[in-house]
Amino acid sequence: MQDGRSEDVLAGIDALLQEHFGQSPVRASVSFVGVEPVEVLRFEPVPGERAYLSLGMARRPMTGAGELVQQADGPRAELLLQLRDPTDSFGDVWRSLAVLAAAPAVEGVVYSPGMTVDLGAPLAAGVRCSGVLVHESVIGGVDTVAGRVDVLQVVPATATELAWCRVHGSAALRERWAGQELDLLDLARPAADLT
Repeated sequence: MQDGRSEDVLAGIDALLQEHFGQSPVRASVSFVGVEPVEVLRFEPVPGERAYLSLGMARRPMTGAGELVQQADGPRAELLLQLRDPTDSFGDVWRSLAVLAAAPAVEGVVYSPGMTVDLGAPLAAGVRCSGVLVHESVIGGVDTVAGRVDVLQVVPATATELAWCRVHGSAALRERWAGQELDLLDLARPAADLT
């Protein structure tokens, strides 16, 4: 069920994103059973780079799966995925972002910086990364009629990296990535050496 307030929230986020990137996005939409549609906006901040953003996750506050009642003051967020993809080799990655964005409504996921999510399948055809590490984005947040909505960045990671991260922490994984100079914008990158 949609209401004017939730649509005002999305309109505010949409306007801020277009202002941030200075362009109108390419849009795609997907529906999941029992869940309102999730849009994915694609911007091209510089030639060859793609910024995919969910639009729809923030309609409702995120509420944990163990909660019996939706939290009216729970956190709201949208997701940002940034890639270098000059030939659109990973154009189907938007579907994986839509699945991630539907998870709060479908599975009671509450996203927060430092958490990991493994989808159990490649984020796009032919890549090693099957999940993401969540952290703050440069966009930060948006003030809307329903309160603040955070824009959280999701960084693609392999299943092995995600499992290692759950033991050692997100800061340690980011240090490994930085130390090995991995290009985190490249979905075709090799996995980090975690030995």
